[in-house]
Amino acid sequence: MAKSREELMEVRKQMLPTATAFSPRDSLSKLSSPLGLPKELAEMEQKLHETWSSEEDSLFYYHRTEDRIVLSHAMFWTMTQPQFFKSKMRKEKFFLLLRQYEEEMLDAFLQDDDYFSELLHYCNILYEMLPTILMASHLRTEKDARKLAAIAMVAAGYAGDMDEELANELLDDIDYLFDKVKCRKIELMMPKLMTMVESEMERMRR
Repeated sequence: MAKSREELMEVRKQMLPTATAFSPRDSLSKLSSPLGLPKELAEMEQKLHETWSSEEDSLFYYHRTEDRIVLSHAMFWTMTQPQFFKSKMRKEKFFLLLRQYEEEMLDAFLQDDDYFSELLHYCNILYEMLPTILMASHLRTEKDARKLAAIAMVAAGYAGDMDEELANELLDDIDYLFDKVKCRKIELMMPKLMTMVESEMERMRR
């Protein structure tokens, strides 16, 4: 079963400082956090916006609906199960934190919980920071870091562009199996999705 909100916030409180340490930029001065946004994530969000020349640089800018953003996270979460990675990447706290938030966000999405929007906001910040962190830190030489960055690009791009009927089908399929969030139809698409990831990795090498 999903953890209580209090248990989740305690786990995240322990993990977020470590995640912030992966930032490619020097730490900013302490910020006043927006209502409901943890200070560490507020700092990440400010750093993120500093790297954009405009809002169009957001991975989710062209997503037509909030549901398309949820689908991007569902695809990323399904494509990045730790057993798919052989290197130390599978234990990196920033990666694990993003996956934890995504799972809880999908759970809130299914339950129509009040804190769904809050969790989606957190997921978006971490997701948008991920490619920059992977390409600008000690992880840059890791093949799995490039793979993870490619997965992030594919999940965001494909979920935003796919046919409306397919997008709705995949969203409707997100459900529970033995009290765990499950995206079975996305899992069935894994061969096609990983071919797209390989193509994205090849593009990155150019």
